[in-house]
Amino acid sequence: MNITPPIGRIMDTSRQPCGYSPGDTDANTCMQPATWHIAWDADLENGLACDEHMIYAKQFAYVDRHPVGVDCAMPGSTWDFEEKRCGYPGSSAPAVAHAAAGQPGEQG
Repeated sequence: MNITPPIGRIMDTSRQPCGYSPGDTDANTCMQPATWHIAWDADLENGLACDEHMIYAKQFAYVDRHPVGVDCAMPGSTWDFEEKRCGYPGSSAPAVAHAAAGQPGEQG
């Protein structure tokens, strides 16, 4: 019996692009690598920004932000406000560490 939760494969988050797109068109979308993960509201509507567009995003109200990390793309990861990162629920270690070790995260 496999007890490892289906947290998905390890994702390369270095290829996630900045979400800045004036007019929401492909022609205007910034394709620089995202460096910031932004939670815009209490429902965790979120987005990604490069360093240049994070400066622009600071003009608006947002709930939290943290540098883009490997867990930002992991299925089942959650926003960890205290640690300023995304992580696997109930675990202090990043989800990618559990996936690499083939171990399930602690369930809280």
